Amino acid sequence: MVARSSPRNEALQQNIQEYIKRYIIEHHLTPGSPLPGETELAAELQVSRNAVREAIKVLQTVGIVETRHGQGTFVGNLSLQALVTGLSFRVLFEAPQDLQTLRELLEVRQILECELVTRLPEVTTPAHLADLRVLVAGMEARATRGELFPEEDRAFHEVLYRPLGNTLIVKLLQAFWDIFHVVRSELPGLSEHPLATVEAHRRILDALAAGDGSAAAAAMVEHFDGIHRRLAHTQVGK
Repeated sequence: MVARSSPRNEALQQNIQEYIKRYIIEHHLTPGSPLPGETELAAELQVSRNAVREAIKVLQTVGIVETRHGQGTFVGNLSLQALVTGLSFRVLFEAPQDLQTLRELLEVRQILECELVTRLPEVTTPAHLADLRVLVAGMEARATRGELFPEEDRAFHEVLYRPLGNTLIVKLLQAFWDIFHVVRSELPGLSEHPLATVEAHRRILDALAAGDGSAAAAAMVEHFDGIHRRLAHTQVGK
């Protein structure tokens, strides 16, 4: 039988976690900055070190803090890994019945990307296009060998929106991509032929090189339409 935490203990844990988060904000700390040790926090809050340790473990799971053996506790990199883990599990949990959550995630990603790509011609540079061409060439080289290329695919979408200067959007889109990649490994029907994926990315790149945001958006819509079609034919309940 699994022991349940009492409401009092849960409230204590919540208070400790909130204190640590406020400490980070009020002291203007950045990722990698050291935090007070367990003993200092326990004395400040008048709680046990075990209570502090448990609170730190919770904050670590969502990327707010990280612990380094023999060094202490530091501000985490504030990644979206907890979002990726939670939504990936939800999609796979629901997959035996339906793929509604995956469809909704795909729709959100499509709305974001099809809007953002129209803004790129204003900020795209020759160096940016060169980086994208290198990635597409890498995709094609692996595709001709019959290989998949998840690293290049992920990097393409990261580099694509980098000139916009919005790091949160880039991280959010990476999180969506990571979720889809995890799910795709469990639902093989979602994968298309590698060379078709290469061509989809090349059409987006060619439109950007021509400075045509509308054509880039149309190419992006076509890319997502292919994913939607494969999703519609993916079998569940197997």
